[in-house]
Amino acid sequence: MLTRVKGWLEGLFAGGSVPTLSPNTFLVWEPCTHSHAEVVPGYVKYLLDLGFDVSVLVTPRRYEEGLFSRFEDSRITFNRLPQRAIRRYFAKHGLAQAKGVLITTARKISGGDTYAAERALFAERSAEQKLLLVEHDVKQPADNGSFSPDIITLRRIDYGNAASTVVNPHYFGEVRVTPKNPGTVTFITIGALRGKRRNTRLLVDAVSALHERGIRDFRITLIGRGSLRDVPPAVRQYFDIRGRVDFSGMYAAVEDADFFLPLLDPDNARHDRYITTGTSGTFQLIYGFAKPCLIAARFAGINGFDSANSLVYADNADLAVAMGKAVAMNQESYGRMQLSLQDFAARLYAESLENLRRLTR
Repeated sequence: MLTRVKGWLEGLFAGGSVPTLSPNTFLVWEPCTHSHAEVVPGYVKYLLDLGFDVSVLVTPRRYEEGLFSRFEDSRITFNRLPQRAIRRYFAKHGLAQAKGVLITTARKISGGDTYAAERALFAERSAEQKLLLVEHDVKQPADNGSFSPDIITLRRIDYGNAASTVVNPHYFGEVRVTPKNPGTVTFITIGALRGKRRNTRLLVDAVSALHERGIRDFRITLIGRGSLRDVPPAVRQYFDIRGRVDFSGMYAAVEDADFFLPLLDPDNARHDRYITTGTSGTFQLIYGFAKPCLIAARFAGINGFDSANSLVYADNADLAVAMGKAVAMNQESYGRMQLSLQDFAARLYAESLENLRRLTR
């Protein structure tokens, strides 16, 4: 690792020493073993900017996958502990002398629909010690009345009367903000390529339309599982399916791409969560890497996208047209789009930092 790694594991299982945590230390704990780890570097950065030392608790494999491969700071301590050991530690020691803990996937501890398990686990903390919770989909707690304005969300929520505190984590470390490739244009998308998925069919149809129009100087980098079995042979040449990659590979692939394809479908009711109760990790990568996206208008505004920083299209039938515009875009126009995206991301960062400052006081 680039920074110091603190080995708590022997002490926990041997009943020996416990972590040394100062009153200036904030713990950042991701209790999910499969998802959401990409938000951790961003929350760590905010806490560092607020003057805290940070102790990180994630599934050990995430470190090996390069979650912090672009991020170095001597004030970070990385702890290699399985989730069961983390929970045992907190059950026994609470927050010790730490300033507080930020749990980056709330409700994961119990798998329930309230925050009771998190509050019970840290019930013995002092009034000065903070328990901060990040919610990725507010529907269940908002419906049952357990949601409150001090819960952190990645963006403004548009669901009933639910109000939250927005702290958007889009910092991944030192990344390359790359100009548009002068040759073959690369679109990137993250998600499985499966024949039964409607948005897969939308993408294949758009690629086929471009091919038929003679627009062929592009390719699609797909991060996620899938195969070309359901892709017509004539357009398979445009797809580069990487499968599941680690964080280091994902960061590099995003840097090498020109445009992001979120592939959100305005006609799919299940995608409404991206404008109401939840969000998409793709947006954090777009902000953090200044990578313009092609996005349906229904999902644009509330997520910070407009005609200055993205290619916004009206409906699914216009995806191919938007991709054609992306291929044809000159480097000067692309550069202006990136600057606009960076300006939005900077404003979002400043707002988020101030919001977190208020929560940690």
